[in-house]
Amino acid sequence: MDAMIIRDIEENYLPALKSLITEAFGKGWNLGRFGQNKDLLGALLSVYLSIFLEPSTFGKIAVMGGNAVGAVLCSVVGESTNLRFLQKDIASNTLTLLAATEAERIDIIEHMSISFQTIGGLLENSIDAYDGGLELLIVSEQARGLKIGKALWDEACAYFNSKNARSIYLIADSACNVGFYEHNGFSKVGAKKAIYNYTTEQKKFDVFVYEYRF
Repeated sequence: MDAMIIRDIEENYLPALKSLITEAFGKGWNLGRFGQNKDLLGALLSVYLSIFLEPSTFGKIAVMGGNAVGAVLCSVVGESTNLRFLQKDIASNTLTLLAATEAERIDIIEHMSISFQTIGGLLENSIDAYDGGLELLIVSEQARGLKIGKALWDEACAYFNSKNARSIYLIADSACNVGFYEHNGFSKVGAKKAIYNYTTEQKKFDVFVYEYRF
């Protein structure tokens, strides 16, 4: 079995990150809706990735056999958010999204607006109480069970401890493996239902906020 290597997230790993996001969240986020329009799907993935990169102050990617098999992004208040500068195709992505059909735009806006409303409602009165957040932790399906998630979480913990973070938050939903977080010491402190009325179907998820105290 190939050894796992954990590396800093750099620009050349962005396509791999998008693939991991598609695998982890594609079904829940209705990404199959855009599968026939590769340009639109690519632009949408760039937007979703930017949401994770925007606040992040630390990022690592796990590589096995030359393939990215997991990633972690986290943030600490007051630290430089330099990872957001990795994406440089914002203008072209915007033009691609503007060229989407009306139904495609409705679904994109529905997903973004409901997601932001739900997460905003969960964090509205508590965000200032935390020193940072676990923005993203994903592991490829074929690499699960190899303790890659734990290795990435350990990297994040070392970073949080180096910055003297006392508490962090995490947003997850009912499609995620929340058992991993609970097993590693996270406590659920809030929950809210999100209902997405897409043009072809309705999807419902329970969205949770977890906290971790060092």
